[in-house]
Amino acid sequence: MTINAALRLMAGTVIIASLALGTYVNEYWYYLTGFVGLNLFQSAFTKWCPAVAIFQMVGLKAESCSTGGMTVNQGVHIIAGLIVMATVGAVLFAGMTGQLLIVTAVVGVSLAQSSVTGWCPAIMIARLVGFKQTTVS
Repeated sequence: MTINAALRLMAGTVIIASLALGTYVNEYWYYLTGFVGLNLFQSAFTKWCPAVAIFQMVGLKAESCSTGGMTVNQGVHIIAGLIVMATVGAVLFAGMTGQLLIVTAVVGVSLAQSSVTGWCPAIMIARLVGFKQTTVS
């Protein structure tokens, strides 16, 4: 498993877990969901995520891009981060119905499963709009 796959697995798992906790325990857990979305989004531009150091210490391999520009993984972080932040923000701050969080759950499941299969809609979209493919180094 690569660092980016582990990040998708962790992000997807935390999204699903925090949505469940927000639904069944206390809606303040949705702030954790929003934080994951914000962290995904910022990591696309800064290339920094707190979990990367941990994944490097356990020996996961990094991916690199041989050409300039943003990578597919950065594109996935942008797409997923924006969707998560928008849906959670709409529920928490705009009074939208909690059913909107189904979209967030789909993003979480998609991120988690993509760590194993290598495919999710955000990866496909990122490739189509020109984000660069990576290789394991």
